[in-house]
Amino acid sequence: MADEDSLDIGEDGEKSGGKKKLIIIIALVLVLLGGGAAAYFFLFSGADSGDSVETEQEKLAGAPSIYLALEPAFTVDFLVDGKQRYVQLSMTVKSKSAEQINAVTLHMPLIRNSLVLLFSSQSFVELQTGEGKVALKQASVDAINGILKQETGLGGVDSVLFTNFVMQ
Repeated sequence: MADEDSLDIGEDGEKSGGKKKLIIIIALVLVLLGGGAAAYFFLFSGADSGDSVETEQEKLAGAPSIYLALEPAFTVDFLVDGKQRYVQLSMTVKSKSAEQINAVTLHMPLIRNSLVLLFSSQSFVELQTGEGKVALKQASVDAINGILKQETGLGGVDSVLFTNFVMQ
């Protein structure tokens, strides 16, 4: 009977010390498995996505440029010193991605609308300078890429070319 008193027996007839050890071991195993899985996903899933982006950029870097003319030409009117003035310009977009050129074609009404608003907000006097034309080219690229990012999640237009620029 002395042996029974020295053993700490629980209500369901098991040793309570062994039950606690089993729970602790199971908890440790679960924590280790969870930590290992988290480390695996953290270390390996991020590396794959970065490699695929770099590979895509490397592919496009060696690809030939693709051009798409935005037709018809844009015509914008200005009122300068009481005189009616006009700017007519033809543009071509340049990209290395055929998918983004297709996206430009698909979203052409939205892009043309944005460009007409951009062109009409310019200063006629500034557009007469080289710096004004360069700034307009960059603003055009930004406007087109902004729409492409909104619609497709990616930019993709490298530059725009003014193939005709008439100011009257």
